[in-house]
Amino acid sequence: MKKLSTFLLMIFSISSYAQEKTLAEKLGYSKEDRLLIIHADDIGMAHSENIATIDAIKNGVVNSTSIMMPCAWSTEVGELIKDMPGLDIGVHITLTNEWHTYKYAPIASKSEVPGLVGPDGFMYKDCASVAQNASPEEVEKEMRAQIEAAIKIGIKPTHLDSHMGCVFYGRPEYVASYIKLAEEYGIPAMLNQQIVDGVIKPNPELFKDLDVDNLILIDETAIASPQSYDTMGMENFYTELLNNLKPGVTVLLNHIAFNDAEMQAITTRFTHWHAKWRQDDYDFFTSQKARNLITANNIKLITWEEIGKKLK
Repeated sequence: MKKLSTFLLMIFSISSYAQEKTLAEKLGYSKEDRLLIIHADDIGMAHSENIATIDAIKNGVVNSTSIMMPCAWSTEVGELIKDMPGLDIGVHITLTNEWHTYKYAPIASKSEVPGLVGPDGFMYKDCASVAQNASPEEVEKEMRAQIEAAIKIGIKPTHLDSHMGCVFYGRPEYVASYIKLAEEYGIPAMLNQQIVDGVIKPNPELFKDLDVDNLILIDETAIASPQSYDTMGMENFYTELLNNLKPGVTVLLNHIAFNDAEMQAITTRFTHWHAKWRQDDYDFFTSQKARNLITANNIKLITWEEIGKKLK
């Protein structure tokens, strides 16, 4: 009986240890390592966004991006990345069109996803309008259409994430579809513990057929806010962030483009997230200072592709 009890205790201890392993440890790092994905949202939005983002990947420290397939310049990305077979590129699930003069519609037929089409014939400006009007079936159909459209232009998606967070701030069914599609295509979906606690746990019936016990959860998500932009400026914000990066896996979101006529026109009347903001992001993440900060703080850069391959 004593031997049996000891054996059961050993099994329990091994099981507990496995459950307590951090994402960093699952990836083969220590739980004290600082792991970072430097991720440029919104490629495909504009020619300026495309060429600046790719340059920041080739010549800077940006190592991940995700594409907005409904946008006018998304197909260009397929041509621009032909010499980048290892590119870490996901699908930036896009359910909104926030711009005043730059418009785009769903990838799926408007007749099939009418709830995603606003009065002007294009996507709604905000997440609340999407949640109010778009059924879960329509949103899942549009998500799938965007993933398939990316594949058709030669992209091999490494992950899914969400433009403006509308998947997470809409209906819980949107999150279920998001996870379902990630499982179906065999790629990670960007999620964190807050989404588990706030969306998945309160709605167990919606997620009962999904492998929610083995979700890949990012430890931290970092992004410059309008307040940090106004009070600190991008260089100071990112410098402080990198100097104080916590152990674990952090996704640092940025938006990279040039402050040129195209981006100025697209972002007209926006006081933040505009052309200068995106140029500031480009300037920092292609700077020697960014490289030095990563080295000085012993930060290890990882990608969604690495996460997907190691945790399959």
